[in-house]
Amino acid sequence: MLNLLRSDLKAYWLRWLFAAITVTFGLQELRVLFVSFVGYLRDSTGMSSLSLAPVAIGVFALAFLAGPLNRLLGTRTTLWLTAGGLAAVRLLEQLATSAPLDLYLSAAATALFLMWIPLAIGIARARGGDIPMHLGLGWLLGLVLDSALQIGLRTLDLSWQPGVWAVLLVLLLAAAQLWTLSKLAADAPPAADGSWGNATALMAIGPWLLLQLLVFQNTALFSAHTGWNTPLAGTLLLAGNAFGLWQAVQLGSSPRRGLAGLLAGVLVFMSLLLAYRMAPAQAIILLLGQVFSLVLGYFIFLAATQGSGQPGLLRSTLFNGLGHIFFVLMTFVYYASYDIDFGIRSSVIAPAATVLAALFILPAWRGAASQKASKPLLSPAMLAAIAMLVPFGLSFSWQVPAVQAAEGNRVRVMNYNLHDAVNTDGRVDPEALAQVIEASGADIVGLQEISRGWLIWGGMDMLEWLAQRLEMQYIWGPTADAQWGNAILTRLPIQSYTNNTLPPEDVLLLRGYLYAELDVNGQTLTVIDTHFSEKEGQDDIRAQQASVLVDAAAGRPATIAMGDLNSLPDSLALEVMQGGGFVDISRHSGLASTFTYPSFAADHQIDYIFASPDLAYSDFTIPLSTASDHLPLATTITLP
Repeated sequence: MLNLLRSDLKAYWLRWLFAAITVTFGLQELRVLFVSFVGYLRDSTGMSSLSLAPVAIGVFALAFLAGPLNRLLGTRTTLWLTAGGLAAVRLLEQLATSAPLDLYLSAAATALFLMWIPLAIGIARARGGDIPMHLGLGWLLGLVLDSALQIGLRTLDLSWQPGVWAVLLVLLLAAAQLWTLSKLAADAPPAADGSWGNATALMAIGPWLLLQLLVFQNTALFSAHTGWNTPLAGTLLLAGNAFGLWQAVQLGSSPRRGLAGLLAGVLVFMSLLLAYRMAPAQAIILLLGQVFSLVLGYFIFLAATQGSGQPGLLRSTLFNGLGHIFFVLMTFVYYASYDIDFGIRSSVIAPAATVLAALFILPAWRGAASQKASKPLLSPAMLAAIAMLVPFGLSFSWQVPAVQAAEGNRVRVMNYNLHDAVNTDGRVDPEALAQVIEASGADIVGLQEISRGWLIWGGMDMLEWLAQRLEMQYIWGPTADAQWGNAILTRLPIQSYTNNTLPPEDVLLLRGYLYAELDVNGQTLTVIDTHFSEKEGQDDIRAQQASVLVDAAAGRPATIAMGDLNSLPDSLALEVMQGGGFVDISRHSGLASTFTYPSFAADHQIDYIFASPDLAYSDFTIPLSTASDHLPLATTITLP
């Protein structure tokens, strides 16, 4: 087995390594770009979601320049410009320290990456032989490399990692990519365009890539859906990649590759429909879906590179660009549907992307049965299996937080809306949030706006990352979907908890609350953590949501309720909370100002900590920080 791996690496490693690093850089920059769109342009500069759409489409439309650049500069120069330029911009982005620079660099890098795709396919088509197969395998190995890096870094993308070591790692990867590029570009033939039928397969790349980023290369999603920690979820994900690569090369050697590709699409579609409806079997269904999503991706590249073609990239550029317009439009609808009523739910996007990817490759497989089949290779699957050493190694440093008893009958409580770990400058910085929480000395932390794998927030698992960093247990309360919601961090023993929805249930962004019972030296402290609806003119809805919390507490002693209520102190929701027996601790704090939003220039309060009348409270503070767009509140609670 090792001899086989050694032999294959000797023959193909240059092509695999070049494609894998280029794909990894492209995926990293795509994630930075979406954070820049939402965290910086929308939230920091105030651009509306609808205004963002043409900006995003404009960036992705730069993919249509691949053909003209190839015609103007020639294939080899364009290859250096796109792939080599991507490596250079990726290194610059690692050095960037401002959100505007993140935006410009990630937009440039994304455009270069998208232009490289049809160029690489055109070169593979012109070379012929088994080169198309190795381009497809290199792409899939790029997914493996990208996922392994994310898992090893506890899902916080390399782009957001501080320190010299991160720069050196990117420098090493960039140097390796540029060196392999120099070897491969030296004898690169002019890129060849495919027939109209073959070129349509390039339109499948955008939807398929979205499928990978949203679901099948998303460790945080695997963790959120299965309840497994990052090392276990990462092992499952990389195992799926290994099986997927093995299955891809086996089916790729079949003369009926068109039928096999269509069947793979059907199986991926079915897995997406079943995974979220069959909770006990989610891990297995996600694994199977991932396996066949890689098979589908492999067949996309085989279909796109069929035939010898003629010099040029007109058709390939056109369909590649259209595919990535589909990518950005579906991404926009997926996340904007929580804010804008499009008449469809986000849950239909991944299945729709699968259908499009499968349909777009069908024209390319007409008459493909007569093509010579490729020899199956085991080495790519072996490399993916070796990557499983990353989560295995991570498991040794993964901590199970120790449960700690409270000091007497006093506990420190904090509430914090974390804005999905994006600071007011528009950059991902969970360490700044961790330092604020750590400095408070909190034993219990109510959290809102927690994302676990949302692409627009960088794809990290905030909850797992923070729990490990702070060495605290967590209680997860998803609301909008399984990957976004509320959470409680605590050092205290957890007796029980439930996650509950808030009315109304027909809103775009569903709200909810966590109800937990914690042990404070033999006494039970009930903790409610919530996040109310935020739209203007929804005062009645927020009052209704407050009534649900009052009913849940049911006058129970030793109860605290906290959260982002999106309500002012004189609002109807606050009247309901206080009329139901809760004490607004901030009103009795003695502070001159209890404003919590926006954090960089707070001028109103929408975040609160409430206590039942039997609880004593002291040392109420509002720490100043721009790690989130909200300010946290902290107080010490004394049980009777």
